[in-house]
Amino acid sequence: MTWHETRARWRILREIAAASDTDPTGELPWNDEYAEVFGDREQLVAALRYRLANAERAQMDLFLSEPVLEERLDDLRVRHAGVVRILERHDAEKSRENLAHAS
Repeated sequence: MTWHETRARWRILREIAAASDTDPTGELPWNDEYAEVFGDREQLVAALRYRLANAERAQMDLFLSEPVLEERLDDLRVRHAGVVRILERHDAEKSRENLAHAS
């Protein structure tokens, strides 16, 4: 992946995170640019999940007490609530699809 492609990916992830803060639906944004950069919705969701996991890992400090660590992680989830909504909605939709295919 080139530097230009990496920058485009991170810019899009930041755009989605910012837009998701005001979108209570948790709908995954999708357009031609996102398709060009990520290929499909699953890859975009995977990148959002990776970004959130990295933010969570950055809060992990083995020298913090468990209550302080939990407080930091709760704060992080509040700050990224829009992305969490997108991921939760995506997971719920996938679960429904899997149940429908299993029937």
